[in-house]
Amino acid sequence: MATSRTAPSGTPVRARSRWSSEVGPGMVVGVVGTVGLVVSMFMSWQSGGVHPSDIPTAFLWDREATGDPSFLVYLIPLAVVMAVGSLLRGGAGLRILAGLLTMVVVGVYAYQLHEITDQLGVSFGDAIDSGFYVAAVAGVIGFVSGFLPTTVRTRRVEPVA
Repeated sequence: MATSRTAPSGTPVRARSRWSSEVGPGMVVGVVGTVGLVVSMFMSWQSGGVHPSDIPTAFLWDREATGDPSFLVYLIPLAVVMAVGSLLRGGAGLRILAGLLTMVVVGVYAYQLHEITDQLGVSFGDAIDSGFYVAAVAGVIGFVSGFLPTTVRTRRVEPVA
């Protein structure tokens, strides 16, 4: 859009408006969720120093599962999807998907661990460790980031010679 106005010296000046997109809160919050999920992979999820690399993948459906592959089979792809969703302009759907699936994985893990602790007569709160909470919060943050604006439109006015 070109407009014409008079400068104080009496010479006409034309200005051009430009719309541009900048990083919005959805992308920033998505990166925070991604970082949280990655950090949780290096933290203990269960008392006694049990890390995600020590938890078998099949634990989600079989409480007595042992062996490989580890729980990282779920967490690494979810972190990658959340990161890609955080870096793309149209990545809100990916952030929602990764956040939702992270909450499902963490929720099913909590259910299985609760069932085991209930059978053993141990407190669930004593069995769970900080990495679990970091992953749960990262999933919620990733999910919420999908509903925030990915980009923010800004308007710049530039003088045209």
